[in-house]
Amino acid sequence: MLDNYSSDIQAALKKMGIDVGSRIAVQKGEQRWQGILMPKAAGDPAALVIKLDSGYNIGVGFDKNAKIEKLKGEERPPASGLKKSKPKHDPNKPTIVILHAGGTIASRVDYRTGAVTPLFTADELFELFPEIAEFANIRTQVVFQMFSEDMEPEHWQTLARKIAETIEEGCSGIIITHGTDTMHYTSAALAFMVQNLPVPVIITGAQRSSDRGSSDAAMNMICAANFITNSDFAGVAICMHGSPSDDFCHILPPCKTRKLHTSRRDTFQAINDSPIAKVSYATRKIEFLKKDYLKKNPAKKVKLDDKFEGKVALVKVHPGFNPELLDAYSGYRGIILEGTGLGHVAINVLDDYTKRHAELLKRLESMRNKGVAIFMTSQCIFGRVNLDVYSTGRDLQKAGILPAYMLSETAYVKLGWVLGHTRDPSEVKKMMDTDYAGEIIERTEEKDFVDERFLGE
Repeated sequence: MLDNYSSDIQAALKKMGIDVGSRIAVQKGEQRWQGILMPKAAGDPAALVIKLDSGYNIGVGFDKNAKIEKLKGEERPPASGLKKSKPKHDPNKPTIVILHAGGTIASRVDYRTGAVTPLFTADELFELFPEIAEFANIRTQVVFQMFSEDMEPEHWQTLARKIAETIEEGCSGIIITHGTDTMHYTSAALAFMVQNLPVPVIITGAQRSSDRGSSDAAMNMICAANFITNSDFAGVAICMHGSPSDDFCHILPPCKTRKLHTSRRDTFQAINDSPIAKVSYATRKIEFLKKDYLKKNPAKKVKLDDKFEGKVALVKVHPGFNPELLDAYSGYRGIILEGTGLGHVAINVLDDYTKRHAELLKRLESMRNKGVAIFMTSQCIFGRVNLDVYSTGRDLQKAGILPAYMLSETAYVKLGWVLGHTRDPSEVKKMMDTDYAGEIIERTEEKDFVDERFLGE
């Protein structure tokens, strides 16, 4: 199990009877580290990977100044659970297919550079999380190996087609491993593109790579597999940590979920909505928090509807917004404006400093008259746009700017999907106002406001 370590390290470790899983101490000068020797996927072959007692991993360069000692204590395999073989197929268990699209959940730290790098095949992903075999037989397939910031709409279409194909071949559910940065865009896209699902399609990922002691990867994956196997839910959803601790995951709606924190493990929260369910990691208990969800039905035939118009933009307005910026979207078919408050942009001329505001309204109206579909959302994370309260909103409506009652990211995805079907203005409006996947914010409730945890940190 010392593969990918240098020949010098392997020789030295074997001489001392040390293997992966052994407790060791490494001394370099006055610094000393001790913990479990970990396997190595890639990176500098002359660096020892040790899981410290704190749970975190560290890379220690092996050279003539390094002194290695085998410590007494329990010999155990590394926490990652790496194995060389899969469990045998159990005909009494359902089958889950893992479609791997990349991201931190399938990444490791490159101890040469210190960067997180995607290195795994789908089979290696399974080897990291052998507990998922507790719930089902597992099939794996790499669709993409990429960080989610590199995702394009064409990748959503590819995933949608792969989901439809996989369900037609037969399975009890699908887990999509995905980077977290744009996970909520992908979940919304799949909710529109793959409809009438007979089984669950659960998207999951990780905020911290799977070889870190604080990784959320294993728990998210295990909770997703448990939920697919032991619930009656069908449709697209996100499964991620529901709290900072390793206690439970939330199953989240695909079109009303957003990443709210750059690094917290419970970064994903339902917006203007509540989670669908809560999945306990320790007890495996599943508690549904909503009653109005789609349910499994093997008689359903999946509907693939992956049309998408790529010339759609999400434009954030701000103080000092120059109307000339809209020239960059010449030839575009649709624009989602992310306005302030209830859905406003600077169109009122009040003094010498605001003279160009009239030009912004003029350009928006001109674009609309040329057939560009323009909809308004809000920069506020919570709440619902309303263009009827202030004169600004009413003037925007007169210019043909229409409200989109959904999250900005979801509105962007939906408008691209709608324009893939029609460019008739009345049909575009009708489709944008139609709730296809739970995307429409009908009203907002106090209980659906930001979780208190995020107010204090």
